[in-house]
Amino acid sequence: MNKQLLPLLMGLFFSSSIVAQTSISYYFDNDKKLDKMILTEKDQGYIITYTLTTQKKTFTSKPITIAGQSNSIKMSKNVIVLSSQFMRGENTFKFRYDEKLKQIKLIGFDNNQYGGATNDGSGLSSYNLITGQYEANWNHFDEKKNELVPVPKLSKKYPIKNYTLNNFSDDVIDKLYNVGYELLPAYLK
Repeated sequence: MNKQLLPLLMGLFFSSSIVAQTSISYYFDNDKKLDKMILTEKDQGYIITYTLTTQKKTFTSKPITIAGQSNSIKMSKNVIVLSSQFMRGENTFKFRYDEKLKQIKLIGFDNNQYGGATNDGSGLSSYNLITGQYEANWNHFDEKKNELVPVPKLSKKYPIKNYTLNNFSDDVIDKLYNVGYELLPAYLK
């Protein structure tokens, strides 16, 4: 067997659970040297691996199983945007390098839900993790009126949380989902 073909076949065999990879290169830590980030989708979720040239090491996130059918990363105005699309909704996580922490920090979370067949539970929430500001506009299907009714806008300032890509996990995503829950009217809980 060709000696060059064997490592390739071994790599394919041991990486059979990898479904897809997307990557971006950018100056994450502002040192004018390209850093790289790779989102690797697996059968059950994804992981993110990235390299910071200033620290000369590679970091890997915890496995994320709260993932959509389609997950991607891209750069938008110096912000790393991680998008996870579900059948009836989408999560968007925004990250940026934090000079003080020397890590890539979660700075925003948007949750867009389309609701069920009647659009019950549809709406959008946005949580700014730099300012602590949370805002949401949700809808509720009123069965008595047989129509979709907007829930009064929810808004509250929360204590600022520091989540980094190094500790980004299903537990962090659960905490983000639960932000603002106590603001919901009792009939929606």
